[in-house]
Amino acid sequence: MPNLLSNIEKQKDAILLGEIGALLHMFGKASSEFLQAYSVEGGAQDTHQDPKNFPELWSRLNRPELKDIFSFPLHGQVEKLRGSFTDFIGKYKGKAPDCMLLQLFNTCHGKTSSDEKGVVRRKPSINDMWISTPFGYNKDRRIDPACIDTMRIEMDKKLARALDLYLNNSCGIEDLWETAVQVLQPGLSQALGETRLPANDVNLWAQSRGVASLFKPVLVSLAIGKDPCPMKNGKYDYNDVRWRLLGVGWNGLGFIECGRKPSDIMHRQEILNTVTKEVRRVIEVEFPLGNLVYRDLSGLFFTFPGVTDDDVAEELVQELATKIVPLIRKHSNDELWPFLTLSKPRRTMTMIAKEMQSRDGLAAVPRVATILSIEREDSSREEHLLMDGSDLTGPATGQDVCSVCGFRSKPATDETCSICWERRQDRQYEWQSKRQGQTIWIDEVADARNRVALLTIRFDLSRWLSGERLMTVFSQSYNDWYNSARLQRILRNPQQARKLNTLLNSSAVAPTVEAVTGILEFILADPVKDTGFKVPLLNTFFEDIDASPQPGENNYILRFLDNLRGKINKDPSYSLTAEDLATSIFTQNPSPGRLARIWEETEEYLWLWLSRVNSSIFPIKPQRFIFKTYSAVDGVRAGQTYRIVVPGLIPKEMVVLCLDNGGQDFLTVDSLAKFRLERDDVRFQGLSAVQQAIVEGGIISWVDEETSEQLSQAVSPSNPVRIDGNRFAVEPYLPYTVLAFSPVFCQVLFPADSIPAVLKQLLALYNERFQKVQGKLPIHVNLLAAKRKYPLYALLDAGQQILNHPSFGKGLMLSPWWETSSLSGDPFFSAYPSKSASNGKHNITELTVVSGSQAIWMTPGYFDFDLLGSTADRHRLNYEGRKDHWPVRPSVGYGRIRPRPFPLHYLQRMFEIWDDLYELSRAQRHQLEDALRTKLEEWVQVGEEYMSVFVRFGRVVLRDAYGDKWQKLSVETKRRLEGSLEDGLLLETLELFQHVIKEGSLNE
Repeated sequence: MPNLLSNIEKQKDAILLGEIGALLHMFGKASSEFLQAYSVEGGAQDTHQDPKNFPELWSRLNRPELKDIFSFPLHGQVEKLRGSFTDFIGKYKGKAPDCMLLQLFNTCHGKTSSDEKGVVRRKPSINDMWISTPFGYNKDRRIDPACIDTMRIEMDKKLARALDLYLNNSCGIEDLWETAVQVLQPGLSQALGETRLPANDVNLWAQSRGVASLFKPVLVSLAIGKDPCPMKNGKYDYNDVRWRLLGVGWNGLGFIECGRKPSDIMHRQEILNTVTKEVRRVIEVEFPLGNLVYRDLSGLFFTFPGVTDDDVAEELVQELATKIVPLIRKHSNDELWPFLTLSKPRRTMTMIAKEMQSRDGLAAVPRVATILSIEREDSSREEHLLMDGSDLTGPATGQDVCSVCGFRSKPATDETCSICWERRQDRQYEWQSKRQGQTIWIDEVADARNRVALLTIRFDLSRWLSGERLMTVFSQSYNDWYNSARLQRILRNPQQARKLNTLLNSSAVAPTVEAVTGILEFILADPVKDTGFKVPLLNTFFEDIDASPQPGENNYILRFLDNLRGKINKDPSYSLTAEDLATSIFTQNPSPGRLARIWEETEEYLWLWLSRVNSSIFPIKPQRFIFKTYSAVDGVRAGQTYRIVVPGLIPKEMVVLCLDNGGQDFLTVDSLAKFRLERDDVRFQGLSAVQQAIVEGGIISWVDEETSEQLSQAVSPSNPVRIDGNRFAVEPYLPYTVLAFSPVFCQVLFPADSIPAVLKQLLALYNERFQKVQGKLPIHVNLLAAKRKYPLYALLDAGQQILNHPSFGKGLMLSPWWETSSLSGDPFFSAYPSKSASNGKHNITELTVVSGSQAIWMTPGYFDFDLLGSTADRHRLNYEGRKDHWPVRPSVGYGRIRPRPFPLHYLQRMFEIWDDLYELSRAQRHQLEDALRTKLEEWVQVGEEYMSVFVRFGRVVLRDAYGDKWQKLSVETKRRLEGSLEDGLLLETLELFQHVIKEGSLNE
């Protein structure tokens, strides 16, 4: 078989030029004129295809060299543009495409465009245009039309200069491609490809790149001499272009988990970032096969040519593996063992959810060899060996296995292998250049009680990426359809109005789902009968596209409906139904641009949350102490940490870092807030205590943290190391560490006492940005607290285990827990399913407007927490699924009550309950907890009937604990406290705040 990658490399200029053309084809929409044209005020024409929007670029795009380069030999002919490269702009839509390349491009545009279904209607004011998110949240800034014009003019100049360099052979195609992306991404991300609501969730960059991501692999099919789409009646069926999805995976979570210190883990995150960048370079540029459509810690997914021949597809992946697998192994020093997945050809990208499931299953199985898991036409999967793995050798005499990587050998006397040691040092050197940012030292993270807390956050996007949840977001409302000019024209015709009312068995047509499905049933029953009435009726559901009653037209009603059927289900045996067609017309399209925006928004949420943690929780940063000794300390090494003893300081040990090889400059890497010094009637705390004690008493002991060996024997209480009292300095730092980060997974190590404020920020931001998708977008949060000396690898392992059960992804019938009045009036986001999805799809007739206490089908996020004392404690983090209820953790309970885990929104109740309980003294809270716990344990054998008795008992205990204060509590507070007895939330609140977090002053 020919070398397929070689053919692609030969056509690299043509493929990447095609991608640049795709990125530019809607460039003119970045203009105030376009925004004005599609505003409610109107007053302008849509001239985004006009050369005036490209004052510098247009003449360059007309250069014949570009047209000549952008050509592909296929079956003895050369496929190229008939006009110039400006055809990408002037002939990309409607009936304008006049050659194969533009026909294919038109299909890609249609798959990605916000107006693909032609139904968007609602126009905003020119003074009130926003880029929203797929979750209904308007971004922070309104669009300024004048700024959009300025930005477009600047982009035009920069791109023109870059094209000049390319056409003059002063730079290559890779340089041109990189410049185009660097110029267009920030600019087009601030512009809209579609102003009308709710399609304004896909910005112009996401839309253009989505088109490019589909067009690129289509061009690759041509480059390797394969048909870009199936044939139908002797002609290419451009409506049936398909794509595969290529996955490059590895066990990213397992890779990150292999660390003993934060610096180990943070460097591993950086390795994953480097691997991601390198793999993208190979697949997107060096051998341009497709573009990235999704990434997380466990791998990447790319668009890939939809060639129908599995043998050709496998050969292409086999050749690609020889390029990317060595890169991954090189950058990870053979610790990452990659594998690849390949989907069967499909017309949409929503297969990504199933491909991710396959990827995650492969990642969980240890393997050294590189395999390909390919999906066959019948949706079964096969695994093929692509490359053998590296040779594994055991430790030699005098060696053992590195405790960090668990993979390479090391001298038995050393803590780590040389590679892990170098990584740790590299990360420390990087930290040295920005020490006022996040710390890399656990001792600095620990709070005043020497506790740390690992917060793990997971987004479950599976139902969004599969398109299931998008079927519950409307793209047009029934009122918009009813009030459309096309339908009103029919209703104003007395004869047609009577005919319509008759077929609906109604006195008048109404903006309801029943009217919509009734009309579509009538049309689908016999489409070619009475086309003079049915075609205008069908066209009322669209705005930018039309069906035709003329059999000779491309959009003849039968072909029009068959195209709609193919978009819903390409299976020849599938018959289009009114319910499926209504769902497709009225709900959001899972375009590549929108799917990318989904995970980009969850990633932005996590970054914004961390930013608010910085500004709101740590506006005044803790400080570390820099000091200099009068003389060098024998045996210390730059970059190594030491546990020193300072006379009179409580606690007596403190961790410091040696900054220089001279052995005189040191920096504390410990949480100084916990230290105190008592002198007669004066008590020093924190930094002042450390300064006072170290100047007064010096340092009487130095222990190497790596070897646990005592340093200089000359140092003793009678001969301490003295500190230069005139050479002090302090510097601030952030007392937390981000250990793992991706769009859907984040692990951060915090001081345990900061957790309440951190969680409140997390909830507040979620409610702000995802208010319209409560119960649809699950975010799972877990908290694990431990002493500072708890092994970090065990803490990370526990963080990955907790809330990691398939039952958490299942939906439940639940009543809304939020205020629904504002959402119930939203025309696009107010609909929720009344039952679970069937085969991953919701039906529009099963959607209901959210209101009050009516139960709807939701997928909530969950919260769990624990305090780990020993490494064995992490093994109790297992769950049992329950029918019609979320899973429970058998190891946690109060009598028969198994409260943990619980839905994340319960956490707000816990904060309120804790505020209520804080009215009591610490002793009273403990007495309340003991009384309730003891009674539940005593009655555990009685049976379920004891709960009503327990609730009455609990109310008495509450009243007794509050005493006279009880009568002063509000009715709402009393109801909240009494209501938390039965579900165990009162005891969980006491457990969380009194034992896990230990909120309160040190004096308590």
